[in-house]
Amino acid sequence: MAAYHHIQTFLKGSFAIVESSKQLAMSDDESSNDGDSKHDSENEEEVTADMIAARLRERVRANAAALLDRADNRPARDSITESKPADPVETSVKEKQLEAPKEEDPAKENTEEHHKDSNELTKRLQKLALERQKENKDRLKVIQSDRSSHLTGVKTFQELNLPKHLVDAIFSMGFDRPSAIQEEALPRILAEPPRNLIGQAQSGSGKTAAFTLGMLYRITVDEPATCQALCVTPTRELAIQIVDKAVKPMAANMTGLKIELAISGNHIAKSVGVDAHMVVGTPGKVVDWLKRKIVSPKTIKVFVLDEADNMVDEGGFRANSQQIKKSLPGTCQCLLFSATFPPEVVKFASKMVEDPDKILIEDGPEFLVLDIIKQLWIDTRGYAGGKLMFLADIYSLLTIGQSIIFVGTKAEADTVHKTLSNAGYTCSVLHGAIEAAQRDATMEAFRGGESTVLITTNVLARGVDVDNVCLVVNYDVPIDRDEQPDFETYLHRIGRTGRFGRKGTAINLVSDARSLEVLEAIESHFAKGGKRMINSAPADPEALSEVIEI
Repeated sequence: MAAYHHIQTFLKGSFAIVESSKQLAMSDDESSNDGDSKHDSENEEEVTADMIAARLRERVRANAAALLDRADNRPARDSITESKPADPVETSVKEKQLEAPKEEDPAKENTEEHHKDSNELTKRLQKLALERQKENKDRLKVIQSDRSSHLTGVKTFQELNLPKHLVDAIFSMGFDRPSAIQEEALPRILAEPPRNLIGQAQSGSGKTAAFTLGMLYRITVDEPATCQALCVTPTRELAIQIVDKAVKPMAANMTGLKIELAISGNHIAKSVGVDAHMVVGTPGKVVDWLKRKIVSPKTIKVFVLDEADNMVDEGGFRANSQQIKKSLPGTCQCLLFSATFPPEVVKFASKMVEDPDKILIEDGPEFLVLDIIKQLWIDTRGYAGGKLMFLADIYSLLTIGQSIIFVGTKAEADTVHKTLSNAGYTCSVLHGAIEAAQRDATMEAFRGGESTVLITTNVLARGVDVDNVCLVVNYDVPIDRDEQPDFETYLHRIGRTGRFGRKGTAINLVSDARSLEVLEAIESHFAKGGKRMINSAPADPEALSEVIEI
């Protein structure tokens, strides 16, 4: 019965997209991306709309027949995770679901089992990812500011002589032993006297856990609370994630610890001030609190810049980062972490931070890309309805878990969101023009699986970690403010999938000659020696299902 219910939902959504797509194609939509050409006449628009509608009706009939055949010939699939290759952990959960009493609420049971399965699988994949990182550890280059130092890496957390409350929390989070970056970074972060550090490693390698441990290690829980650790990151979503997914679990045994988020919407009176041992926030808000003396920099022992290349880059938050750094005590430890660190940014950061140790990926940009992410590009120029309709067809034909669609502008994000929402898909949109409270609610819904498709701009390209994202779509290939290929943003975007060793797919949609040129430049930057990194796939959603990893 579950399969037939799925077919009903699919038919309802598919016929909805026929109507909505026709209306979109006929409308002179002002929310289109800047530079998009509009149709020359209303007649041409009507032809395009009819063509799209006819194509989609044909799709609906064909897909419905295929779904009915599947329902008649094999057991119904009640969980999106069942479209993946069988995993021992997942298989055992499925068997338990089949044996469950029928009188219980299936939706509630599936949700509970899904979350339990996801947590167990994440811990297991953490260990597998750890092994993979160990194999690549020789790619990390360690440059010590003090050449006479005999400080070396560690193999276990016990070697770090951490307080018991931190060791217990680390193990409860599923970390049995340090990752490659943690092996080298943690002895330097925890050293006495404190050492400054610039650290680089691939996405999902444990950088956040490393600097979080460093902050908590330096904090003494006192009353009234004095601010002893400050972490600054580019977006509110990343600040919230650091607190909820790293700081709180790792500080679970630190009774009395107080944390404050310095993000838009959090108003604290100057007369009251911050009552917290740790502040995590965005650069603009932190600068504002420092200026108005809401937070005192005098007691801060450790300062972290997450996504540090963006935080100190001339086109990023350099001015704010410098202003914050200048307000801190000279003895404050500085930790800068990111997956990408262009040489010119490392050079500037080395001047901004006094005598830092450096842990960098030695061999070149090609080793920044996770090899478990399958990268594809698809030429949609000849596809009826263009890349918007191709995107809609992907979601109508494939069983996809959670996915993120990256677009170039806020207006384009709204257009894509409208198209997929009208088609009946549970999707959400997030960009800088959306109110802070709504952004928070959107991220919470996506993390909880209530929304399966998230359409966003570069605001979520960096750092945001949702375990079950199996597909990233670059609806618009990334370019910088000068309309040149944005290599770092591409790497961070596709790094939203393939987390903790899971397989993932990144699809790049090409709609004109310029987007193809940009993508070729990105591949040349990361794939040295003529190696093919981004493979071509046909503009056929049915054929695509055979080659992508979801």
